[in-house]
Amino acid sequence: MPRRPGHNREPDSTSHGPTATDSSNRLEAQRMQPAGAWLRLSVDADGRWTLYRLPPPGTSPPLRDADAHWIETVLAEDRDALLQRLAGTGDDRQPWQHDCRIRDSAGELRWIRLNGHPSANGDDWDLSITEITDLKAREQRLRLSETRYRAIVGLQSDLVCRFLPDNSITFANEAYCTFFGHSRAELTGRNFMALVPQEEHALVDSMMSRCNADNPAIISEHWVVRADGERRWVQWVDQAIFDADGELIEIQSVGRDMTEQRRLERRERLRNQVLEQLVAGAPLGEVLKIIVEGFEQESSGRCSILELDRDSERLHTAAAPSLPPAYNQAIDGLAIGPGIGSCGSAAATGQRVVVEDIATHPYWRSFRALARQAGIAACWSEPIRASDGHILGTFAIYHDHPQGPDRDDLERIELAANLASIAIERTRASEALRISEERLSLVLRGTEDGWWDWDLSRDRVSYSARWWTMLGYDEGALETNRDLWQRLIHPEDQQRVREVFDQAFNGTTNAYSIEFRLLHRDGHYVPVLSRGFIQRDASGDPIRVAGANTDLTERKRLEQRLRELAETDDLTGLPNRRRFFAELQRELDRIRRHQTPAAVLMLDLDHFKRINDNHGHGGGDAVLRAFTEVLRAELRSTDCAGRLGGEEFAVLVPGSDLTAACRFAERLRRHIAALRVEHKDAHIVVRVSVGCTQIRRDDADPDSILARADEALYRAKGNGRDRVECA
Repeated sequence: MPRRPGHNREPDSTSHGPTATDSSNRLEAQRMQPAGAWLRLSVDADGRWTLYRLPPPGTSPPLRDADAHWIETVLAEDRDALLQRLAGTGDDRQPWQHDCRIRDSAGELRWIRLNGHPSANGDDWDLSITEITDLKAREQRLRLSETRYRAIVGLQSDLVCRFLPDNSITFANEAYCTFFGHSRAELTGRNFMALVPQEEHALVDSMMSRCNADNPAIISEHWVVRADGERRWVQWVDQAIFDADGELIEIQSVGRDMTEQRRLERRERLRNQVLEQLVAGAPLGEVLKIIVEGFEQESSGRCSILELDRDSERLHTAAAPSLPPAYNQAIDGLAIGPGIGSCGSAAATGQRVVVEDIATHPYWRSFRALARQAGIAACWSEPIRASDGHILGTFAIYHDHPQGPDRDDLERIELAANLASIAIERTRASEALRISEERLSLVLRGTEDGWWDWDLSRDRVSYSARWWTMLGYDEGALETNRDLWQRLIHPEDQQRVREVFDQAFNGTTNAYSIEFRLLHRDGHYVPVLSRGFIQRDASGDPIRVAGANTDLTERKRLEQRLRELAETDDLTGLPNRRRFFAELQRELDRIRRHQTPAAVLMLDLDHFKRINDNHGHGGGDAVLRAFTEVLRAELRSTDCAGRLGGEEFAVLVPGSDLTAACRFAERLRRHIAALRVEHKDAHIVVRVSVGCTQIRRDDADPDSILARADEALYRAKGNGRDRVECA
């Protein structure tokens, strides 16, 4: 057993005395180790050890006992490990090293390092003691710094990794590992290009080649592949790290999954395009073709819309541009019913029908040869419902190979059916209105229209009660003569109305229809559709005119609302991306003409995905609405704010230089930072990052302006978020 220091046995002068060889050995060890105190460790045959102090190299006085109190200075919690280290020395005769802590004479805590080397006599050990307090402090600071970095990055919802110039990954945070479906051990040392599809390699290589000391930050977007094979669209900000000599030593990459945002942006553009076409009165077939082609861009399959004829209970091809014409012709007029293909069954049952393998499914027994000729192997069909629930038709996705839908496919097919429903129902309603208006010649008493009757032979005009209330008057409140209309018709409409009346009275037609505005009692004008029927005598001269005025206020409001929907974000009520770009283009044109200042702000809510994850989409929507209220309160009447998509907004600030715009952005940021959104007993904290830029006369288009503001925004994100950066 080891003996405590201070109870040392006398050394065996024949075995442990210092020799010239010992001194030479220590000199060599000193050249290899830091300078320090030298001791001799002797271990007997029973494993007991004794510690002696050695004289300086080159001298050979007799050995002296080592200071009996030396080991007593070692901290109690380190002492057992040291004693075990000393007791275990001697078997393998390999140099060893041991670190421990001591208290010096002043009571200060210090670290020392013992380096053991076999002595020349082959039995004992020479020990050197070196203080390493500063070294341990530096190691501790380094470990703490790395621990803090990993802790901070580990909590990030963004995808963070670091890799060497040879593309091998050195670090990946938890979000990165979870997103790609690989463990940290699997990713460490792996070439990150293995996570990029082959067809994207050239693009990524090109982007990375632009990274240098003058351009250390690169922003790019490309596809990546997860462990399950799913492709996702990710935006990356790559920051190069160089050493003092300018050599690239590492790259830190921060990514954000943009798949859903880009998909939502595409769908928003498609929806706006459909609404614009409906407002413009485009034929239904053209509108439905736009829907089909828009969703085919998202899917690997081919799409079709079949419209249901409710009288015959048959489906007719409305839009299927990617399917073979022979196939479309064969199924046109298909009777609906359970078990009649995917679309016939969906239209009959009102339920989604998913056929993963046409070759084996009983619904396609009668159509398998047709499907083979068309090259289709799977078909998923969704019923298109009207607002009252009745079936308008079907939307279907076809695939060339047997397969079933995933969650995104089901969402896609449902959204497409909803958009098709709007188009079909709106067009049918417009067509029904047109037919009704064509048939209408005289308005009967009791309708909501205000009817009137002008007896030309007696020059007397009669008006229904509804005609008066439509204009806010009690019945008979005004003198009823031919001059009444001229007093009430809007001045801008009078000439046009007079021309239509003269043409109808003096021509051969017996009916007319015209829209104009009549003055309401409270001063505003009521838009009306006036339809009249002219009664003539035997010689063809008009003797009586009867008709009705339809109040178009609600219709005009709905038409205006439809136009607004094409340019307005539903959730926030702000202009959408399309309208904001139009406003920005107009401002750029004005600057080119008049050389007046203007600026643009890009705003992005910090950690918005985390808000959605923690509080659900309801909480996220509440935050977006609350943010919009604060934003509106800060805007001037000349400013224009728009929602570009997701949690990203932009503000156009006419008449402001960059300094003023940045002050405005900082004021807005502070107000947002003070915002607390209440949602389901939770108080959600909101933060925003802002990038500002000045509009220049030589800017090519709105995209180039927003790209510059976006760069400033990413600097704000990269510098800690909740801040304003200018470019």
